[in-house]
Amino acid sequence: MSSPVTATLAKFVAETAYTSISANAIKNAKLHILDTLGAALAGYEHPVARIALDYCGYMSGPQEVTIWGSELKTSIPMAAFTNGLLSHAIDYDDWDAVAHVGHPSCTVVAAALSTGEAAGASGMDFLRSYVIAIEVGTQISAACPSGIHSRGFHSTPVYGSLGSVAAAASMLKISADKVRAAFGIAASGAGGLSRQQGSMVKPFHAGNASRNGVEAVLLADRGFTADEAIIESSRGYCDSFFGEGTCDYEKMLQGLGDPYYLDSPGLSFKLHPCGAPQFLAADATLHLVREHNIRSENVASVELRVNPVRYERHYRPVVQSGLQGKFTINYVCAVALLDGRLERASFYDDKAKDPSVQEIFKKVKVIVDESIPEKGEFCPVTIELMDGKRVQYTATIQKGHAKNPLTEEEVLAKFRDNVKQAISRERGNEIIACVRSLETVSNVRELTRLLAIENADQNSL
Repeated sequence: MSSPVTATLAKFVAETAYTSISANAIKNAKLHILDTLGAALAGYEHPVARIALDYCGYMSGPQEVTIWGSELKTSIPMAAFTNGLLSHAIDYDDWDAVAHVGHPSCTVVAAALSTGEAAGASGMDFLRSYVIAIEVGTQISAACPSGIHSRGFHSTPVYGSLGSVAAAASMLKISADKVRAAFGIAASGAGGLSRQQGSMVKPFHAGNASRNGVEAVLLADRGFTADEAIIESSRGYCDSFFGEGTCDYEKMLQGLGDPYYLDSPGLSFKLHPCGAPQFLAADATLHLVREHNIRSENVASVELRVNPVRYERHYRPVVQSGLQGKFTINYVCAVALLDGRLERASFYDDKAKDPSVQEIFKKVKVIVDESIPEKGEFCPVTIELMDGKRVQYTATIQKGHAKNPLTEEEVLAKFRDNVKQAISRERGNEIIACVRSLETVSNVRELTRLLAIENADQNSL
């Protein structure tokens, strides 16, 4: 007989107290919340932001919840959708390198803060909801096969839908029975195809997962029912997404909140605004450029060695847009080599079409190396110079990984850089101060007031 996963997780969501969460988990939660808000405000650089805001205005219901970075208010589900989409628009939000839950914070921060603003919840409620949602998503994902992408699914919306249920349900403080029903409702709305990587649909996945979880909670709170054991039942969530008998339901409940995932092993921050599978190649290339003072005009050729899976998913012989470049390992290497850095502007369309980028891009050769594990724990990069000299470096643990984390100051610097086009430095510092003291905030509207930016479209790029 399967473990009562759905019921146990629902009870955990409904009954976990703020006081059970460690100070370290709360500290880490604040940094990830801040990082997510920064990524969302930077998301206005992406053309998908204008489309999403226009659509939100078309679909808008009661104007009660803030769309971050704008002067607009909308309904809870539409705010969750738009804020979740913005948070993932430029793929600069956090990610998970251990449980393989995908990008967790973009979905659950949007779900929690959208419901919390409508309910007038406290900052302490927000922190608790965030920690609980990350715990639920990672507990499920860690007990499922890691090859969900090979089945054609994008992990972020698959897990993010249930994580968003946990976030919204915790924020609204609904009963365990209603949380269980919400899991059942959201499971039928979960999904997203990995083929969409490099298109506008990838951030849509995040927004849709946030909305899906929120709508499921709002329906369940009104008495809508669903299968009571959807996660573990035959032909349920796990069987359908991962294959019958492939998930470990005992493991799914082991160590629940002991320790919290935000304590150990922790989520990872993005140092570079591109797909995480490109990070090792980026770090190795940047190390060589700095160590040997390499100038792109002196480069004869570059070799990247990757496993077959990385080659299939992240090598492109041609890159025509910045969005494609984010998920193309040879493009990331080329720009790092040309500029000695990677920044948001590295993935604008005009950068991708720049003749100097295209010239160095042609010099980057990606070689399949079957000795590298499927998860790609290392990436050897070799650069040959015009004078025949060859230099090589193998990156192993990318900067920002939970095992090689960003410092608090590095997270704050990233936030300030992300928001500088949208808000003043003073407003940015107010947001930082508010997030740092969330446990003392009586109403999260204090935070969303700071995130409501008039005429944000004038600042978008």
